[in-house]
Amino acid sequence: MQCLTTEHFVLQTARAATIQEANQRANLFLTSVSSATIALAFVAQVTQMGAPFVLFSLILLPCLYFIGLVTFVRAVQVAIEDMVHARGIARARHYYVELAPSVEKYLVHATHDDDEALLTDKALKPSRWQSFMSTAGLVSVIASAIAGVFVGVVTKTLLGVTVGAVVVPGAIAFAVSVALLRRYHVRSWTAAEQRLPVLFPSAPSGP
Repeated sequence: MQCLTTEHFVLQTARAATIQEANQRANLFLTSVSSATIALAFVAQVTQMGAPFVLFSLILLPCLYFIGLVTFVRAVQVAIEDMVHARGIARARHYYVELAPSVEKYLVHATHDDDEALLTDKALKPSRWQSFMSTAGLVSVIASAIAGVFVGVVTKTLLGVTVGAVVVPGAIAFAVSVALLRRYHVRSWTAAEQRLPVLFPSAPSGP
């Protein structure tokens, strides 16, 4: 019991660390985007959106997208780490209930380590859009918007078309980026869940 209580405390501390890291990385990315937007606005005013502004945009926007991409990947990794820690804590609670069944009614968090139990523990329901509610989902959308702006600037520079005409390729780049990042997110999460066996399901899977 003492060993498992210590493990429970260690896992809870690890969960707090993962949440803190995800927040810090997202804040760094959003701060970079905000600073870059201000810089682009100043350059646009000084150069009247001429060639120097285009060159500055073509250099800055890929850098922002790279920061967003690595932030997104790490946010997915951190979320998976948090899920593993949450399942470990649920197993510890299950052990408490096994030792003293009477304490189960006093526990408000899950005592089962399957995905359904953890979602219920957070008052959530299975949803295909849940990935966008996470830190990684937020970063993926903002980074994809940067990709769309970059494609729009490139199209405007190379083809010399009107501003309205660059909306279509920019929107396509945004949609493709969102789709690819979400696919990576879902696949990484699913693979992590499959590698982690469920020892105490909330509902029996067979007789």
